[in-house]
Amino acid sequence: MGRAVLLDCLPWVSLLAASLVFLRMLVRLGGSRPRLSRLGSLHADEGGAAQSLSFVLTLPLFVMILLFIIQVSQLMIGTVVVHYAAFAAARSAIVWIPAAVGMELENRVAQYVLDPDATDQVFPTIDPSDASYGPGDGGLTYLVLDGPKRQKIASAAYMACMAICPSRDLGFSLSGQALAGAGLLEQAYRALAPGSAANPAISRRLRNKLAYASAATEVEIRFFHSNAEPPLVPYPDQHEPIRPTDAYEFAMWQELGWQDPITVRVTHHMALLPGPGRFLARQVERPDGRPDEVAARIRRNGNLSTYELTASATLGNEGEKSVKPYDYWAY
Repeated sequence: MGRAVLLDCLPWVSLLAASLVFLRMLVRLGGSRPRLSRLGSLHADEGGAAQSLSFVLTLPLFVMILLFIIQVSQLMIGTVVVHYAAFAAARSAIVWIPAAVGMELENRVAQYVLDPDATDQVFPTIDPSDASYGPGDGGLTYLVLDGPKRQKIASAAYMACMAICPSRDLGFSLSGQALAGAGLLEQAYRALAPGSAANPAISRRLRNKLAYASAATEVEIRFFHSNAEPPLVPYPDQHEPIRPTDAYEFAMWQELGWQDPITVRVTHHMALLPGPGRFLARQVERPDGRPDEVAARIRRNGNLSTYELTASATLGNEGEKSVKPYDYWAY
C-alpha cells in the first residue's frame, strides 16, 4: 500500500513544489529580499504605514497561490486517507465474511454475480464427461452485491474517510448502517474527551462528516475464485449417493472459496475548497488539443466541487475451511 500511496501522491508533490517555486519567483520579482534582522525593528515600529500599489496588485495572486498550496496539501492527505480506507474495508471484509451476520451464514454473502468489468474470465469445465474436467488455469471474478455484510464493509470505508470530510451541513442525511454508527461515534468521542459533552456542535459535526462520507464514498467488493479450486456451483443430483447435499451447510451460489483473494475498491469524492475548487472545475483548452484531465475529474453540485480519489486493497479470505470435503465431484 505504501508504494501505491507514493505513486498517487507524486503528481501532487510535483504541483506543490512548482507552486512554491512560482511563489518564490513572485516575491523576488516584486523586489522583496528576506532580511530577518529587520523583523525586530518592524515589530517595534508603531508608526503608520501605507500600502503600496505593488502590494495591492500582488496580494490577490499571492492569496490564490497560497490557497492552491493548501488545496494540494489536502489532496495529498486525502490520497493517503482513501488508501487507508480501502485497506480498512478489505480488512473488514476478511473479518465479517467468515462470520455469520443475520441470514448470511459463515463464509457466504447474500448474493454475487460475475463481474461485468472483468476481461480475463476463464470459465471452468463442470461436465465430468469432458476430457478437460478438473483443476485448470485462470478463474472467475465475482462482484458482491448488497447485503448485511457488504454494509458493514462499506461502513469501515465511511469511518476512515470521515477525516477528510467537511463538518458543515451540506444537506446530506444519515440512514441505515451509517445512522447506527453515528451513535457509536458520539459515545467513543465522549469517552475519549469527556468535556465535549457540553458542546452540542461536536455531535452535529460528527454526524455531518459521517453523512457526507456515506453519500460521497462508493465501495465495490470483488473476489477471485481460481479454477484450481472446485467451482462455485451446486453438486449434481447423480452424486448425491456419494456426497449428500446439505442445504444449510452448503449454500451454493453464495459461498466464497477457501482463501479467495478479496479486493475492495473505494472511490471518494473529496470536497474541495470553494475558491480553488471552482477555479479548477473550469475547462482549459490546451494548446496541444489534449483534454483537461483535472477538470474532467471534478464534479459540481451547486456550490460544492469534489475531486475523485480512488484506491483498492486485496486481502485473502480468512474463512475456516469447510469440515465436509469440498472438491471436484469426480475426485
